Amino acid sequence: MGEKREDFVIAGKIHGTHGVKGDLKIEIFPPNFDLPDVIYIKDKEGNLVPLYVEHFSKKKNLIRFKGFDDIDKAKKVKHRYFYVESNKLPRLDKDHFYEYQLIDMDVIFNEKVIGKIIKVDDRLPTAYLIIKCVDDKIRHLPFIKEFIKEVDTEGRKVFVDLPEGWFTL
Repeated sequence: MGEKREDFVIAGKIHGTHGVKGDLKIEIFPPNFDLPDVIYIKDKEGNLVPLYVEHFSKKKNLIRFKGFDDIDKAKKVKHRYFYVESNKLPRLDKDHFYEYQLIDMDVIFNEKVIGKIIKVDDRLPTAYLIIKCVDDKIRHLPFIKEFIKEVDTEGRKVFVDLPEGWFTL
């Protein structure tokens, strides 16, 4: 396999078993993503292990893998994140990003690094960048045009304009 680990991204999570035939509940993170025939999980050493999709129901969010055709075998892969090759993800419009693209980016304000993005919280209508600042405090910044001036995926930098008083939070 010529792929490097960086070529893979988390695309969802395998949840618990469903029924006795090896079906598993699955959650797919990128919306409207067509699952490839092979997805990967990590073993205890962190190596990527392929799982071959035997059956997938998008409507029910159920998946079954070849060789995992009963509940006991299926239990071995439950509650695990799964990975796909990043080139299999759908292309996004300009100004749209996958979370994995933003994590660990430097946050730049007034030409200075003020912190790193450690998480993206998208549970609310407006996504928030969770930033670990250079003063070791964790701060949240809405991912909106007023505050996010530029995202440089190549340079791994996000240029921001902060609301007044943000550093006192």
